[in-house]
Amino acid sequence: MPKEPWNAQWDDRPAEYAETRNCWLSRRRALAVAGFLQNARPGQRVLELGSGVGELLVALAAERPELRFTGVEPQQSYVDFSSERAARGGLRNLEFRMGTAERAPEILGDEGGGFDWILSNDMLHHVPAYGAVLEAAARSAQTGARWLVIEPNWRNPYVLVGCAVKRGERNFWPRPFLADAAAIGWSLRDRAFLFLVPPFWKRPPEAVIRLERLLEHNPVLAGGVALTLALERPAGLPMPRRGR
Repeated sequence: MPKEPWNAQWDDRPAEYAETRNCWLSRRRALAVAGFLQNARPGQRVLELGSGVGELLVALAAERPELRFTGVEPQQSYVDFSSERAARGGLRNLEFRMGTAERAPEILGDEGGGFDWILSNDMLHHVPAYGAVLEAAARSAQTGARWLVIEPNWRNPYVLVGCAVKRGERNFWPRPFLADAAAIGWSLRDRAFLFLVPPFWKRPPEAVIRLERLLEHNPVLAGGVALTLALERPAGLPMPRRGR
C-alpha cells in the first residue's frame, strides 16, 4: 500500500465523501455486485477489501441478512463512519475493521481463511504491487471462493489518461495482474465491462440508463472492467512484490 492515505482529500470528512458516492455509478456497481452474489448460500461469508465509507456493504447486508459481511479499510475515519452506519441500521451481520488489504489475514485473525466471496472495488489500481494483495486474499478465502475485482478500464482513453495523471492514481493492468493471480492459485472465470454514466450524474433519466445497458459492454467505451476469479488451491507459492 502507499504510505500516504489513498484518499487524503476526504480523510476527515467521510460523510461528505459518502455524499459524492451517492450517484448512479454507485448504484450500478451495487447491481453488479448483487448479481455476483446471487448464488451465495445462507451463512456464507463475504469480505470486501477496501470498503471505503461502507455504502456497498451496508446495502448488501440489509438486502441479504442471511449472509455475513466484513469490510477491511485502511482509513480509521471511514471505518468509524461505516460502523456507525451499520449500527444505525441494526445490521448485526456486518462489521468493519481497520487495516490494509495486504494485512487482511492478520486483521481478521481466527475469523480469516474462511470467506466464500471477496469483493474489491477501485482498490487494486491504488496499490504499488498486486502480489501481496493476491496472497492476502487467498489466505482469507477458502478453496473455491470467488473474488469480484472491479477496476478502471484502461482501454477507455479517458480512463487511461485520468489514472495516469491524477495524483494518487494508477492504471490497472489486467494481464500482469492475472499472471500473478494464476501463480497464487486464482483462475479467471469471467471478464465483463461496465459503467458508462460518469459519477457526477446523480440521477440519469431512464433513457440514459437503457443506453448504458446497451453500450457499456464495449471494451473501449466502458469505464470499468470486472474480473471474476476463483481460488483453485490454497495460497502457498511465493509472489514477487513488483510494482506496476
